[in-house]
Amino acid sequence: MTRAARVVPDVASFAVDDGFWYSIPDHLGPDLHFGSIVRIPLSGRRVRGWVVELADDREGNLKDIAGISGTTPVFDEAQLDGLLWTARHYVTPVSTLLGRATPPNLPRKFPDRVDVPDVSARAHPISDLVAKTALGTRTPVAAIVGNWRRLRWVSALGPTLDAGRSILVIAASSAEVDQIYRAGTSVWGSLLEAVNGEDDKSDTSAWEAAQRPPRIIVGTPKTAAWQVRSLGLAVVLEEGRRAMKDRQTPTVHVREVMRTRSRLEGFNLLFYGPTPSVELLSAGAEIVHEGNRAWPLVEVVDRSDDQPGSGFLSDRTVAAIGATLKTEGRVFVFTHRRVGFASMRCSRCRSLRTCKRCGFRLGRVDQCPKCGAGTGACLQCGSNEFEEMGTIPERLVAEINRRLGRDTASVHPGAGLVTVGTERDLVSLHPVSLAVAADVDGLLMGHGYRTAEEALRQLGRLALAVRDGSGHRLMLQTSRPDSMLVTTMRRGDPVPYLERVLVERAREGSPPSSEMIAVEIRGEVPTSAGEDIASLEEAIAMGPMKVTDGQRWLITGSLGEARLQLRRLISRWRDAGATVRIDADPIDI
Repeated sequence: MTRAARVVPDVASFAVDDGFWYSIPDHLGPDLHFGSIVRIPLSGRRVRGWVVELADDREGNLKDIAGISGTTPVFDEAQLDGLLWTARHYVTPVSTLLGRATPPNLPRKFPDRVDVPDVSARAHPISDLVAKTALGTRTPVAAIVGNWRRLRWVSALGPTLDAGRSILVIAASSAEVDQIYRAGTSVWGSLLEAVNGEDDKSDTSAWEAAQRPPRIIVGTPKTAAWQVRSLGLAVVLEEGRRAMKDRQTPTVHVREVMRTRSRLEGFNLLFYGPTPSVELLSAGAEIVHEGNRAWPLVEVVDRSDDQPGSGFLSDRTVAAIGATLKTEGRVFVFTHRRVGFASMRCSRCRSLRTCKRCGFRLGRVDQCPKCGAGTGACLQCGSNEFEEMGTIPERLVAEINRRLGRDTASVHPGAGLVTVGTERDLVSLHPVSLAVAADVDGLLMGHGYRTAEEALRQLGRLALAVRDGSGHRLMLQTSRPDSMLVTTMRRGDPVPYLERVLVERAREGSPPSSEMIAVEIRGEVPTSAGEDIASLEEAIAMGPMKVTDGQRWLITGSLGEARLQLRRLISRWRDAGATVRIDADPIDI
């Protein structure tokens, strides 16, 4: 009988998920705890591992733990339960999730405790939740529908901090973390720590600060797996953003991780943004409206009677841009990959092109002057002389500059008073006086089951770029002014629209009414892969579909048992030389 620890090695394999038992040498005993990082012998070498269980009376001839890497545990039992759930749900090795919970460098020391400054804050919808958190009262998961970018809520966090509890704020990008940090430090000083991924040293310092409450930790999605001592409240900003879900395996989503952690660890959880996700509504989150509208006033430009070839922008929109520039206001014109002109792109190189003779924009099957794809002629006049048009943002810039008679627009933020860009440009965009959605209808042209929700989310996010105050607005160009999407933007309340989307998803059997996993196998695809996937219990398999260098399947149904079976199948496929990607809860299908 000996004192022992069960250790999960830092090896990205399902084979070591349960860990192995090692004896604890007497000289390591005082410093070894649940959640400690240790060094262990494994297959003739020493590797890092995490202690996930301790026992005083373990039998057997066990190898000794070789050493302890730092004396600070990086997770506790409740957090480990959440990490194990995440590993099962996203079909990934446990060690991968334990690595995410660990700071980049070994934690060495905790900073000194910092006193909470006396801050008077204006009333805000978050205030009630903060006060209840300070009293130790558990509340249901809540979602504030509103504009978090105003940052008025930052000064309302005092009661929770006064009670000695910490707060974790998760934003989608490092630029937004920096924005919150700049506003927060003017109020809370050194109580606030930023995790923006600039370097391992600063991120480790922030992790160490998170172990000395009270603190406000503001970080990117990777902090969703971090231990925060005495965590009272977690705030997740715009959880529906694509950046809140990892693209590569494991495809972890911040929303699901934080919901699970909140339930197991006992802290309160708030989601904040203009458009809560359908999954959040389905989970029964308590909706709180910040004001009468989730975004500023919207002006709709009806283009249903516009003639073909009239340009990307209506005369009314161009006039609004010109009037805004006269007051030295800034303008952002939003476009997207589809923009209603998908058929104008070359199917091979994706460039736009037009006929030199009549100006007609050519379809996907016609000759492309850039790469030579296709064999057809102009669908309008039969000419085979074509002119490359450039990207859609570039064409919008050229049109704006031509119609205003001056070079004022650019695809580079900050290069002019008018910026033309896509959703990714919104991250670092300063508030503008006028935002324009060039083609609202194009947002609904996708084929994925999330198209309707994504359209509203993108427009809601665009609306947050409009500064507060009279005269500032969002303009929507559309040929369907009475559509549900446009009507919702007019009213400023996303919830009825999303509830309707939720009902339609349930009728179709799409998530969140059912579970879904995408399985991609590339390289040496095993001949038995199709049969293996078809044999998964209580799962409906669709596929295979061809992808680059491999095949893809979609699995739907009640997938609890299938997730466990997939772990064994993935190990076998990878041992056979295949590259396997698992996308649990895929956004795009």
